[in-house]
Amino acid sequence: MIPLPEPLGGERRRFTWRSYQVAYTIRGSGPPMLLVHSIHAAAWSMEWRNVVTALANRHTIFAIDLLGFGASDRPPLHYTADLYIDLVRDFLRDVIGAPAVVVGSSLGGTYAVRVAAQHPELVRALSIVGPAGVSRLFSSEGAVGAVGTVVQGLFRLPVVGEGLFSAITSRGSIRFFLKDIYLDAGAMTPEAVELYWRGAHAEGARFAPSAFVGMRLNCDIRQDLRQLTVPLQIVWGEQASQTPFRESSQVRAIRPDAPFAAVPGGDLPHDESPGLFLTALFGFLDTLD
Repeated sequence: MIPLPEPLGGERRRFTWRSYQVAYTIRGSGPPMLLVHSIHAAAWSMEWRNVVTALANRHTIFAIDLLGFGASDRPPLHYTADLYIDLVRDFLRDVIGAPAVVVGSSLGGTYAVRVAAQHPELVRALSIVGPAGVSRLFSSEGAVGAVGTVVQGLFRLPVVGEGLFSAITSRGSIRFFLKDIYLDAGAMTPEAVELYWRGAHAEGARFAPSAFVGMRLNCDIRQDLRQLTVPLQIVWGEQASQTPFRESSQVRAIRPDAPFAAVPGGDLPHDESPGLFLTALFGFLDTLD
């Protein structure tokens, strides 16, 4: 296995959590900000590489690789949403140690909402990018859950699972996936494809994504959004496909008071349209001051 590079331009550190090593990158100075990446077969913190320099000019950035992804350990656990919610909570409390701005992408934003609702003392403000858990990915019950259990079991098998995962994380498969989540084909640079491919080819890489396809990482945050007391911003890619833009109306209906920013791009507008994303985020953060 080839060691992962450090595309965020900071210092990679590790902290021990439940006997496992969780990697994070720290960069910049100022009030703390935690970046929580999205979840898919090749996900890791590299998705923040196009905005981290500007953010680090104003904040001390902590960009975490969730357990099972990136440079963190990838043990053969049965991953769940609760595990990641606990991880984000403990990272804020034990590593950052002060109320932080949290920016979360997709399910990363979903978990951040739950943490902020339950532990507002840890979160200064929250910006969520295309969050799941409202219009979709909120239940693991019923027929979908039963099918998910079977699919997850296949991915965890020693030989069959390795073959399936290798097929969906080949460079060709990653390019096909990126065509779905990016609006502009120009965002699918050879560097991006290589970074995603590298992120999906560490020992044990299939176990956390298998929980995702098995619907075990779903989390219903509808009530959490209603109870949330920290300042909230909602950001959405105008051409998002995984959590389509039209579904943003359901999140906004729950929190009509939250500033909303529609950014050109697909599911990762912070990667695809970094300048416009930063304008929206900084505009929100300036209201806090």
